Amino acid sequence: MLFHGAGVVARILAACGLVTAAACTPDFQSPRQVTDLRVLAIRQEALDEPGDTSRFADASVDFEALTAQPVRVRALVVDPNARDPVVHGSLCAPTDSGRCDGVPTFDLPTASGEPKITLDVPSDFVALAKQDDRLKGFGGIRVQLSLEASDGDPHDPVMASKILLYTTAPESMRNQNPDVVGLEITRDGAHVATVATGETVVVAPGVEYGVRPLLGPGASGIEEYDAVDLTGQTIHLRETPRYSFFSTVPIDFDRDDADEPLPGQPQPANGIARFTAGAGSGSIWVVARDGRGGIGWISVRCTAASP
Repeated sequence: MLFHGAGVVARILAACGLVTAAACTPDFQSPRQVTDLRVLAIRQEALDEPGDTSRFADASVDFEALTAQPVRVRALVVDPNARDPVVHGSLCAPTDSGRCDGVPTFDLPTASGEPKITLDVPSDFVALAKQDDRLKGFGGIRVQLSLEASDGDPHDPVMASKILLYTTAPESMRNQNPDVVGLEITRDGAHVATVATGETVVVAPGVEYGVRPLLGPGASGIEEYDAVDLTGQTIHLRETPRYSFFSTVPIDFDRDDADEPLPGQPQPANGIARFTAGAGSGSIWVVARDGRGGIGWISVRCTAASP
């Protein structure tokens, strides 16, 4: 296995109540409110030779050669008190619990630092994953990455898992990750600002603002694609991204998730989610999921100050 830094992943184990993109915590605050170590999302990126990121979210697999395209796993790991996570991980066939317990497992070395891992799946694991797959590799295989992360947070450890997708589909049918290139901020339907990742938006305290995620152009936005169903028929589909909203105190969203409006539907007048900020500064994260395993996100700062 090739490792560069550390990472944790986006789907929380069944022990946490199967809550996607939320850490196990002893209280019952909203999933969108980040108060401790959390794993909000994971992005799988297929790698081209000699290791450059390709445009695909899924990796290719060759069952005759028993080889799989290397992937880079990027994780959105957040904690209001910034610390470097330490991660131990394992690869296995998918399990109901999300843990690699009671099944053949390939352990990964412990790593720390940036939430990023490069994985080169060995040929014997490709064969094992195909054998375990109920469809015997029809269309590809699914590999489970299970991790445990700690960074000194009082609620450590965070246990999470991610299904990595490997496909035999031609490039025309493969998925690409969405890119969230900005957030449009509105007030009563009027444009206030457009912020990119890493930027800061200034708002008035106690006032409700709308948020509209902005996706990239072409395949880095909403894709239309062909797929083959179990009868062998080719069908044409269009992605419907779903967005998840997270923030730290003193910012609060009015919902956890929202869907991209369908074609032909009117655009919402004041964003697809709303937030209100108390005096001070905090962080906002918006995660986009395209329904085929593609992930993108944006992170911005928000400061509420009286005029």
